[in-house]
Amino acid sequence: MMVLEKIAKDFSDGRQMRRVLFPTDLVCKAGELTVLSGPSGSGKTTLLSIMGLVLSPSEGKIFLNDKDVTKLSDVEAATIRLKNFGFVFQQAMLIEGLTILENILLSFAIQGKTPPSDKKQNAIKLLKTLGLEGTANMQPRLLSGGMKQRASIARALIKDPSILLCDEPTSALDAESGQVVMNILKKIAIEENRVVIVVSHDARVFPFADRLIKLENGMIVSDTRESFS
Repeated sequence: MMVLEKIAKDFSDGRQMRRVLFPTDLVCKAGELTVLSGPSGSGKTTLLSIMGLVLSPSEGKIFLNDKDVTKLSDVEAATIRLKNFGFVFQQAMLIEGLTILENILLSFAIQGKTPPSDKKQNAIKLLKTLGLEGTANMQPRLLSGGMKQRASIARALIKDPSILLCDEPTSALDAESGQVVMNILKKIAIEENRVVIVVSHDARVFPFADRLIKLENGMIVSDTRESFS
């Protein structure tokens, strides 16, 4: 569980301070897919970055499993991100020259570690689960956009994170591929009991949301768990 208490964020343009996120309270629980929506500049990506401990809030507190993680050093925040968070971005950002399997296991290489054999086996299982069986030794250029995005989900899940944060994961995809990706994220939230948060202005993702939060001008203007159409 992640809890935000009166989280706010200010940015300076060098001349004056501008508030881009006003004091916000939010509780995100495992087992549901939460969508943060709103127009460009509404504060949704800033909020997601704070939730992922990439940005520090100007005000307020962040609790992760009842632990205050608001004021951590860069090293401490990176350690918690590595252990608890998986990230999926608008672009899959797979590295050409590496196989799909090597891309999924990249976090171990970045740490200078050899991936444990069980992680390699888990990666193969993830690829099969995500409909990418047989792609482990392929280069990213041979995959479609939707397949690449599914591979990036596998990369995020290989660390078994409790929280999955997704920034516009469908905006670069066609309708069919986007639907496949959202079905996968929904399944991850419910069946694997993870916190899954998706930032999107794409109305096509709204029907997949268990909870839809809309932001405007740095403030939450609606928060509902009703059905969407």
